[in-house]
Amino acid sequence: MEQTAMKISRHAGWSEQENNLLWETADEAQQQGLPLKQVFEKIAEQTGRRPNSIRNYYYAQVRQREGDARVSARFVPFEEQEVISLVEAVLRARAKGQSVRSCLQEMSGGDHSLMLRYQNKYRSVLKNRPELIKSLMEKLKEEGIECPPPEVRARLHGTVEQGTIALCTAARETTDAELIRACDVLTRLILVGRSGESNVVQMDRMNVRLDLYRLALDEKTRAIEGLCEAADRLTVGVKEYLVKSAEEKRETLTAFCEQLAGNLGLLEGRITAAGR
Repeated sequence: MEQTAMKISRHAGWSEQENNLLWETADEAQQQGLPLKQVFEKIAEQTGRRPNSIRNYYYAQVRQREGDARVSARFVPFEEQEVISLVEAVLRARAKGQSVRSCLQEMSGGDHSLMLRYQNKYRSVLKNRPELIKSLMEKLKEEGIECPPPEVRARLHGTVEQGTIALCTAARETTDAELIRACDVLTRLILVGRSGESNVVQMDRMNVRLDLYRLALDEKTRAIEGLCEAADRLTVGVKEYLVKSAEEKRETLTAFCEQLAGNLGLLEGRITAAGR
């Protein structure tokens, strides 16, 4: 999904998401001793941009360090010592009960983009370099600092089929017939799309079904409003008769019974309509 969104806007300026992807990939390549050419090609596949365009952008940003130290801090890949200092600072903060996010916000001086870069690097180290985490925790322990082991949150992955099954299951648990049917239709459209049918056809079919559901919902709403109106008429008629004196009740009994019969018939008809 993210890759698709990037490709759609490839001719626009670089987004923060694309920037983070570029610099984090460059950092990883530097640590593994890989050439930047591979970085530019990989980013090109994920964003739809041309490798040469990515290369030019990368070096243009790196050159800015001479005129803007703050900008260069965002775009120049991490040196190994910077990675160590970053992780150690976070571990020390965690030992004091401070959150990772709070620590990184302080380190970035309120620069949100820079904070995200620190956050991405820290998560990358947690995932890919457990030996570094272990060595730094041992170092802190020797200093008498007990740091809770950082948690690596694994991303959940699943197939489209599994997602649609979960969607329909959740809908059925609500026992809402309209919602269940809507989710079933959505599921079929998604699966048909994966089999090769065009998005335009999918959207057309979905819009038609949604219009039908709207019409059905409008009819149901009108039926319920009619039911409430009939019930009110019946209730008001009975209340008006009950508050009358005994003499008035005897005099108006025939009229009341006729009115009652009419209101009951109306209510019965509205109940039948609402139950369809």
